[in-house]
Amino acid sequence: MKTVFSYTKPYSLLIGIALFLMLLEVVLELLQPLVIASIIDDGIVAGDQDTIIRLGLVLMALSLVAFASGVANSYFASHVSHSFSFDVRQEVYKRVQGFSLAMFNKFPASGLITRLTSDVQLIQQVLYMSLRIMLRAPLLVIGSMIMAFVVNAQLAIYLVIVFPILLAFLYVMVRKGVVYFSFVQQRLDKVNRLVQENLQAVR
Repeated sequence: MKTVFSYTKPYSLLIGIALFLMLLEVVLELLQPLVIASIIDDGIVAGDQDTIIRLGLVLMALSLVAFASGVANSYFASHVSHSFSFDVRQEVYKRVQGFSLAMFNKFPASGLITRLTSDVQLIQQVLYMSLRIMLRAPLLVIGSMIMAFVVNAQLAIYLVIVFPILLAFLYVMVRKGVVYFSFVQQRLDKVNRLVQENLQAVR
């Protein structure tokens, strides 16, 4: 994987922009509950109409900026992942062109087609999800725990207790997912080989 993701180096700047936008979106989303709490406590409960309008505009501005950051993050993440997959497919195709006959006997055409299509697409999706969702979720969890301590430290302790259980569950699911992923890829190679043989035998 280290070799594969070395192809992301030309897009380091764009990746940095995507990560910054994702971080900005997370921070703004975490600030919104505090603004809503202020609207309720300082505006609605106190009967202060000016405070409600002022904080309402602040909340709207935070929502719009967070939305724009999310859209921009999706754009950069998509651009990086598609450009990355294009470069990887090109490089794999060049390598295949230089295979010897023994190598072609070792790697059947169905397996090579799978590597060039679905395998590269899966890596592309992993890169996109990493820049859009996979890193965003842990940041939201950590940020939410920090905000919980800011709002009410006693209630936040319960979150700290539950957090290791969630991590253990996630670890088990990832371990199982890796095993099933390998199994699915093997079956996919067989499906591609059968389809190729049947199509070649049509004549």
